[in-house]
Amino acid sequence: MYIGWREIRDAKGRFALISGVIALLSLMVVMLSALTAGLDAESTSAVRALPGDTVITQSAAGGEASSLTDSRVDDAAISQVRADDPQAMVLGVANTRITADGRAAAVAAFGFSDTDEVTVDSETAEALGVSAGSDVVVGTERVRVDAVGDTDKYAHTPVVRMPYSMWVTATGRDAASAVLTSDSTAPSGMAATSHSDAVSLVPGYKSEHSSLLLIQGLLLAISAIVVCGFFAVWTGQRVRSLAVVRAMGAGRNYLMRDGLGQAAVVLFAGLIAGGAVGAIGAWIASGTVPIAFDAGSMIALLAGMAVLGLAGAAIALRPLVKVDPLTALNR
Repeated sequence: MYIGWREIRDAKGRFALISGVIALLSLMVVMLSALTAGLDAESTSAVRALPGDTVITQSAAGGEASSLTDSRVDDAAISQVRADDPQAMVLGVANTRITADGRAAAVAAFGFSDTDEVTVDSETAEALGVSAGSDVVVGTERVRVDAVGDTDKYAHTPVVRMPYSMWVTATGRDAASAVLTSDSTAPSGMAATSHSDAVSLVPGYKSEHSSLLLIQGLLLAISAIVVCGFFAVWTGQRVRSLAVVRAMGAGRNYLMRDGLGQAAVVLFAGLIAGGAVGAIGAWIASGTVPIAFDAGSMIALLAGMAVLGLAGAAIALRPLVKVDPLTALNR
């Protein structure tokens, strides 16, 4: 990579600029990846923690499963599911409010048929100034808090876990939201969703998650286009000098390897700098913004940017393979 190193040394500003642009793109990708993971956890962690292999909910008009908030599973459907799986658990989900001493907070009330305790998440308990043994009002029902702990979140709302019978009274609902079972067969008018796909039952999750993934994809594509455009212009400007090298006996493969090596240096310098700053920024922002730092996914995204960037550089360097020394020198 003798030629590539000399060009980087002689045109430091130009290569520093393109590395800076790549660093900025990688910083945005890392921060957005952390934000996507954080928002995912804020929206679906309570659903991911549900027991059972299958979630039975009401079918919507189009035949797909209704969201947990909108679903209504009556007693007849519950009886049918329990006929096949006596251990099936009834679940109620509703958005409501919890109040204590004149202070209130929005919560998602989760009623389980297999629990007899009321558990409030620590964040809500701290905001309301309540602890185990305190009396609070959930919806329209006054209840005693049995425990304070991590109850996860549903659609960006803290969860309050409670007995199903108490949930019915507190929310005024006349039907359950879902049945959690190990059987994948759904009664008529109901839809079965596997546990791995249960996040689709969270209202708004699909559109939110898809939008963030689309933005990440666009940033990856933009990084490839930026690298391709830079090296296309750079290659065009040095065709004559490379033609001299070709005339002196350098092979096409040598020039291609040299050019790709140069592109790799520029890419990795930008990716490492941007990735490091993005990781530090995500860690700093995690105290105030819903961010989840996943090193594996961030490394995978940066690796994807590197592969796409090198592919773009290879496309831009194609003239090096086709350059004819005599033709180029006569330009």
